Amino acid sequence: MISANEFERDDNDAELSLAAATAAGPGVVQAGSRAPLFVLPDTAERKVSLEQLLRKGPVVLHFYRGNWCSYGEQSLNTFYSTYEKVSELGASAVAISPDRAGEILLRDPSVPDLYDLDARVATSYGLVFKLPLSLREKYQRAGYQPTSRGEWLVPLPAVYLVDRDGIVVMSSLEFDYRKAYQPEPLLQALSAIQGRKGRKPAGLF
Repeated sequence: MISANEFERDDNDAELSLAAATAAGPGVVQAGSRAPLFVLPDTAERKVSLEQLLRKGPVVLHFYRGNWCSYGEQSLNTFYSTYEKVSELGASAVAISPDRAGEILLRDPSVPDLYDLDARVATSYGLVFKLPLSLREKYQRAGYQPTSRGEWLVPLPAVYLVDRDGIVVMSSLEFDYRKAYQPEPLLQALSAIQGRKGRKPAGLF
């Protein structure tokens, strides 16, 4: 794996990736939209359905670039560190990767890792961009592999909160993969959902 520092040293590469990622922006699923449903395998090859998860309550979807990317690894570990609060606020969570699980030291068994090997789910959320030709060799040396359909697609780092009705109530998208994941907007949105659930209708005492 190429380290985060090595990627960071080449600002030209980072800016080229950022420009390609930004081009994907207009098609991204936003808050207020209905979340595209999906079924993906977990690490034990069990099928995990978003529809089934939503029957239990709100679901957090954490899309990351892949286990080859140390920035994605850092983001995922930060996400894991806040999962206890997410659970306390009544939500479950899944992490969605375009490749198989790697050596992530803080991997949390409470958060299923789902494999989107052909990037169909990330594409349905508008979260993919085509990797520029000039970056492909360097990304492959880092461990990146094209999708199972042979496409040079990279998912954008993103976090979605989907309520049990299947509506996206919060979306957090980051075009610049070098920026650290910030959990506060997610926790605030979950707290707001909990507040609505606990609020009594007018006239009831």
